[in-house]
Amino acid sequence: MRPYTFLAAAAPLVLAIPAPVPAQVAAPVAAPAPKLLPIPQGVETDPITGLVSGLVSGVLSLGSLSSAVPEVISDLANALDAAGVVTQAIANGTILGTDVPAVVQKLFQAVQPTSTPTSIPQAISQANSAFGITSSSQAPPHEQDILQNVVTLLLDGFISSDLEAVIQGVVAQSSNNINPPVPFSKTFYNTVLGNAPFDIAESTLRAAIYIPPGFTWGAKQPILMSPGTGATGDSTFSSNIGKLLAQESFADPVYLNIPQNLLNDTQSSAEYVAYALQYLYTMTSKKPAIMTWSQGSLDAQWAFKYWPSVPKIVTDHIAISPDYHGTVLACILCPGFSTANDIACVPSVIQQQYNSNFVTKLRSNGGDSAYVPTTTVYSLTDEIVQPQEGTAASGYLNDARNVGVSNTFLQGTCLAQPAGLLYTHEGVLYNPVAYALVVDALQHTGPGNFARVSGQCADIIAPGLSLSDVVETEALIPLAVLNIFAYMPKVVSEPAIKAYATY
Repeated sequence: MRPYTFLAAAAPLVLAIPAPVPAQVAAPVAAPAPKLLPIPQGVETDPITGLVSGLVSGVLSLGSLSSAVPEVISDLANALDAAGVVTQAIANGTILGTDVPAVVQKLFQAVQPTSTPTSIPQAISQANSAFGITSSSQAPPHEQDILQNVVTLLLDGFISSDLEAVIQGVVAQSSNNINPPVPFSKTFYNTVLGNAPFDIAESTLRAAIYIPPGFTWGAKQPILMSPGTGATGDSTFSSNIGKLLAQESFADPVYLNIPQNLLNDTQSSAEYVAYALQYLYTMTSKKPAIMTWSQGSLDAQWAFKYWPSVPKIVTDHIAISPDYHGTVLACILCPGFSTANDIACVPSVIQQQYNSNFVTKLRSNGGDSAYVPTTTVYSLTDEIVQPQEGTAASGYLNDARNVGVSNTFLQGTCLAQPAGLLYTHEGVLYNPVAYALVVDALQHTGPGNFARVSGQCADIIAPGLSLSDVVETEALIPLAVLNIFAYMPKVVSEPAIKAYATY
């Protein structure tokens, strides 16, 4: 058995419930739940069994948990079981409402790494193993406990500075935004005939744009870096594609740090994309490209569809692990949050369920086809978005408008080669073929062309990235999960489709 360490070290706490109930544990007041069978004096039980039994019986309550959880978790012999217990407690209603974020945060705080990867192959292998990904020809298992998965990553040392900040309760989102200059002309804000209206204030939309030091304001092409669910632009891209593009002579990455980490209504997130692209064009007089990960691709597609002036000023859309059809695995991001057949979760996750109302509306009337030259890259072994194989992939986009589309399915194009093996949802961000296609798309008219970059199949990581970059990229999922659990209130139905989306 692997060792586990925790922040607190205390004498073993036996959580089995003897009869009578110990004085320090308050007995239920109303309609007592069935009592546990008496445990013979002197006989200790496994702490996990005792905790689960206590929760089920109602003898042990974790309703407030502000003081109880650290002691409970610090005495568990196995952190993965602790994560499972928390999921079960949420599912059976023992942990409710605003207690949920506190419990999950304390779980993350309690778990300390027992090791760190010492090589890039080891890091990639461990990250895939955490999600049960073992074969490049088989999708990950659909039944997962995401808390157990991310705890495994934490134990293996997959922690970024952004994740550490959120674990400790520091709000890192948009913290490094420097309010960008006000454009001389705002004619693109609610004045372009045919564009959907912005419901969000112009100053708020502008404040979400992080322009890094050294931005050239048009000497190089601006590239808008738009993140996925639960993350910001800089936390998503700064340790992979953004880092590499910043070193290129032809690209100027700009990061979109959307409030609430893209957990709110996806239609609102699309407003930030539509605004930022127009802002960059206005301020630099150079047509921007957009780089997206996961939900960011949906946001961009929605912006292209309902702000028809935007596709005219965008040269390329490069989508990493996109979910244009949603995902059949949406519910794993909210374990335990369910009512009858409904998943209770954050708005944007519900909107990303396969064939949700939002996805259906987006894909209608040509929304399943590209609006600008588009390069998509996706992996069969994606633990968040499924299906992701071939032309049936959620990441696959049609080209009915003949603008140019390339869909690169890594396990198909790089069959049995290093770049076509095991890559997670976030792992595609450091895949060598993915980055080569980014560069190819930005330097050629039309989408990235795999035929021009096929030699990259022999590598496992984009040149210029390091072991620490892989670790920080893989830490995106624990970061997203922690932000998802912290978001309140959870909802059971999608936000209504906006009135402007009438076609």
